[in-house]
Amino acid sequence: MIRKQREHLARLFVSSDVLAVMISFLVSFWLRFASGLLGVPKGIPRFSSYLFIVPFLLAVHLIYFSYQGFYRFKLRRNRLDDMFLVILNSAASAFTLLLLFSYLKSYDFISFEISHVFLLVYAPVSILLIFICRALMFKLFRRLALSRNGVSKVLIAGCGDLAKMTAANLAKYGHFGLEVSGFLAPETGARVLGNYAELERVVKKHGITDLFVALPLSEYGTIMKLIENANNLLLDIRLVPDILQLVSLKSGLEHIEGLPIINLGDIPLEGWPALSKRLFDLLVALSGLVFFLPVFALTALLLKLDSPGPVFYRQTRLGLDGRIFKMIKFRTMVCNAEKETGPIWSPQNDTRVTRVGKYLRKLSMDELPQLINVLAGDMSLVGPRPERPELVQKFKQSIPRYMLRHRVKAGMTGWAQVHGLRGNTPLDKRIEFDIYYIQNWTFRLDLEIIFRTILKFRFIDRSI
Repeated sequence: MIRKQREHLARLFVSSDVLAVMISFLVSFWLRFASGLLGVPKGIPRFSSYLFIVPFLLAVHLIYFSYQGFYRFKLRRNRLDDMFLVILNSAASAFTLLLLFSYLKSYDFISFEISHVFLLVYAPVSILLIFICRALMFKLFRRLALSRNGVSKVLIAGCGDLAKMTAANLAKYGHFGLEVSGFLAPETGARVLGNYAELERVVKKHGITDLFVALPLSEYGTIMKLIENANNLLLDIRLVPDILQLVSLKSGLEHIEGLPIINLGDIPLEGWPALSKRLFDLLVALSGLVFFLPVFALTALLLKLDSPGPVFYRQTRLGLDGRIFKMIKFRTMVCNAEKETGPIWSPQNDTRVTRVGKYLRKLSMDELPQLINVLAGDMSLVGPRPERPELVQKFKQSIPRYMLRHRVKAGMTGWAQVHGLRGNTPLDKRIEFDIYYIQNWTFRLDLEIIFRTILKFRFIDRSI
């Protein structure tokens, strides 16, 4: 049943996007040519000639959204993530059409030139209307999901901690039409509808559509028997694996000569995704260094006038795969600041910070030289913040999974930092956010973090 809801939601979203694109086209044509708000020096083109681009608009939008997984059913919807995706999609669609029709016009495949202003108007209009149409369709989906015929009645096999955790997680999404009817277990108890042998009776009596098997691996025989019986009853079956304590990062299923293998340390940032992230880092770092060159020169002059010592401060940090590198910052403290204290995090109102350094830290401008680290390949724009080797040795003994953050390159900003986890905030919480980033990396997530960082205008924690 959940599978059918997923397919139904995908159809609704495709329909809403088609509707939004067509309305956006009409509104944009009116705003550009017929409203009188914008000048039309070349005259108003024939509406029929512009209808030619509608199929291209639809195709480009749907292809981009499909490729980016926007029609896949998710219980947990991230509205900010959706917003970034729609903005990128609309901008990319307008740019793609501009390139396409410029090419067609240059080779005389078409007789008219598409208005650049029309495409500039279309991008924000389509963003707004896609959001509105999707919101309406999602409300319609929720209403249908909560109807009598739309509810997925879930039965959970097991009543231990794993089963209770499964029930608690599913209960959060009742508005999606998921209803946990009860448990199947050998012992009696609250919400236990029957034992394993009574599966067929329970299914027929309570109208069960989906079975979640949440049993420990020690009950392998029972699991296989339940799956066999559930298949005979045509239930949708989902197995909740009792391996959560073993999973270090993201688990993935692999096959070696037909033998299924569960990879407990799978990460999405490998292969082509890693290459695309590196190319993006190079582009932004190089552009940033050129753009901030006057700022570098002025900062260097102010630092020299304020206190004796070098302009840059190089500090040993641990990066990808535990490799050591020298992280570059503008010097914000007096020379030999750690001679007496040793390696410690910088507290608030640190007396070792210089006058210019105080303002550099406040604006996070002391981190700008790390663009050089990004260009050199030691760091990325986005990733877990790097730490000193001495502190890493200490943290990895006391914080579970701490070293997993070194499976990717360290970053100038990160998922933890944009959520306000910096400085002396609990380290285990920051690690939790770092691991979430590694497990769920997408190019969109990187863009979201960069965007949030710019809004906050503070790059990282204040550790030195």
